Amino acid sequence: MRQTGKIAIARVMIRSRQSLAALRVKERRLLMETIFYPDEIRSPAGLNAGLAPEKLHENEIKMAVSLIQNLSVDFDPSRYEDEYRKALWELIEAKVSGQELVSPVRAEEPGKVVDLMEALRASVQLAEENRAGKGPESKKGARRKKAKAGVG
Repeated sequence: MRQTGKIAIARVMIRSRQSLAALRVKERRLLMETIFYPDEIRSPAGLNAGLAPEKLHENEIKMAVSLIQNLSVDFDPSRYEDEYRKALWELIEAKVSGQELVSPVRAEEPGKVVDLMEALRASVQLAEENRAGKGPESKKGARRKKAKAGVG
């Protein structure tokens, strides 16, 4: 494959579902990436063009930018866990140890109506308080700001 500069297209089964995959060589390793079937790909021409900038209120834009800036942190993959795999593993261990397995019953909560602008304002305010030194993340944020500014 490396000599010909070509990739291979294959059908693979992943979690009891057939998928298309591309096999390619990169840095002397064989890589497989799943790809979409043609009918799964939407044409951008059929998509909504989005909101026109003149339909957005200036305060909404400022609040969104502030929220993004205040909540942005460096990506740390160790903060994320596969909850499904963890729950499945606990279930397997319980079954192996002979414990009785009980299915969790979930009570349906009635739907709540949420004021999104109020929720956004509260999020911005909380993020600003954390950055101002009232929260646990404030020291990290202050260090990052100093580092970006070239101080300290």
